[in-house]
Amino acid sequence: MAVVVAVTGLAALLDAVTIDRAGLLLGISASAFAAMGAILAALAGRLMDDQRLGWLSAALTFYSVVGVPATTTGWGVAPIDPVVNAGRMTACVVVIGLLYVAARPPRKPWPCSRWIAGVLGLLLTFGAGWVALLNPGAAAAVTTFLPLRLLLCAFGIGAGVWLAVLGWRRNIALARVGIGFTVMASVQLDRLAADRGWCDQSGLTFATLRVLGVVFVLLGLAQLTYGMLRAVDERQSQHQEQLRLAQLSLDQVAERDHELRNGLAGLAGATDALVAVPGGDRDALRSAVASELARLGALLGGSARDTTDMEIYPLRPVLRDVVLLWRTTGMQIRLDADAGLRAYGVPDTLAQVVTNVVANCARHAPGSPVRVQALRCGDRVRIRISDCGPGLGTNSENRVFDRRVRDKASEGQGLGLYICRKLLAQDGGSIRMLPAQVGRPGCTVVIELHSAAALISRRTAQQAMSSPA
Repeated sequence: MAVVVAVTGLAALLDAVTIDRAGLLLGISASAFAAMGAILAALAGRLMDDQRLGWLSAALTFYSVVGVPATTTGWGVAPIDPVVNAGRMTACVVVIGLLYVAARPPRKPWPCSRWIAGVLGLLLTFGAGWVALLNPGAAAAVTTFLPLRLLLCAFGIGAGVWLAVLGWRRNIALARVGIGFTVMASVQLDRLAADRGWCDQSGLTFATLRVLGVVFVLLGLAQLTYGMLRAVDERQSQHQEQLRLAQLSLDQVAERDHELRNGLAGLAGATDALVAVPGGDRDALRSAVASELARLGALLGGSARDTTDMEIYPLRPVLRDVVLLWRTTGMQIRLDADAGLRAYGVPDTLAQVVTNVVANCARHAPGSPVRVQALRCGDRVRIRISDCGPGLGTNSENRVFDRRVRDKASEGQGLGLYICRKLLAQDGGSIRMLPAQVGRPGCTVVIELHSAAALISRRTAQQAMSSPA
């Protein structure tokens, strides 16, 4: 401010500049900057639901539309013109009042209260000019009364300082806004000194300092809005992460429910079958039921799998338990598996995968016989599960393993084969669907696992190579 006062008072500058044009240009700039600040304050107020910023927007809007034109017009007429002085003083009173409301907004705002305040301020300004036109003597006495003008400047500076102190405690950007309003109120002292004849000023200092104050306000509001936009963006990112985690949790619940339904479907006829089957078969079925209940219990517990759970296990007992359970539901299912076949992985994973595939056979090929075969192919164990149902459409062998892909006529969720592929991938296994063949109806699913025999042979060879001769 000191630099502006010194520079604008230089005789060389005053001789080189057309004062009226410069004042008009600076007035337009101040009005434009105030309008920009009003927009930013309104945006920031909506983002954070802050009434304080909303009232700041109202104050800047009124200052841009009414306050700046009133004070700029005053330099083109006599300083003692009562109509202009009345309108100018009333506009300053309205702006200061809006600033105090912004510093301490009402707890329960009325609907459209800021618009109402702006319209009332506009009517009050024009009303003051009209009264001054009717009684110019009284208006001149009021507008030139020195204590009143000093009091008005003090109230304006006080409003700016109050906002600056609030901002210093809460947000440094709001403090800059308060500093800008303090500068805007302080320049009224320059106007007062010029009107009283205490200094020889052409109005260039007043207009320049006013633009400086408005620029401070605009920069502070820009920083405040930018910070709030970043805060909104961070909250949005947090919400998206929460939604992602919630969706992941829902997917896990849906997959678990799917597995539980398939497991319970296999157990559906076990109770009646335990009474009807002979003694030897009853023991095998009882063992199968106990194993399946233990698997479903672990699934309900949600215990996470670990690579240390992988082991070498016999294949036939796992397949036999699944086949026995589904046979109790009335399904014609047959098992052909080599007796000494062993695999490397997690037994519960294989039981869950085979259960899902057999459940698909029951759902999509009801009444069809199902065959489960297991044999060794090189260093892999291959399990084939086939039915004689309607089969799949052309070129859909890979698509059925995608999530939520299902037959529209089916009541399934499209999760079974997707879960199978995901589980087998953890054990280093694979699953695929063989293409449909002409004259051979039905579907054939091929599951491949690590062969225990191949794994043992490989480990033996590695130990032999690493041992000393």
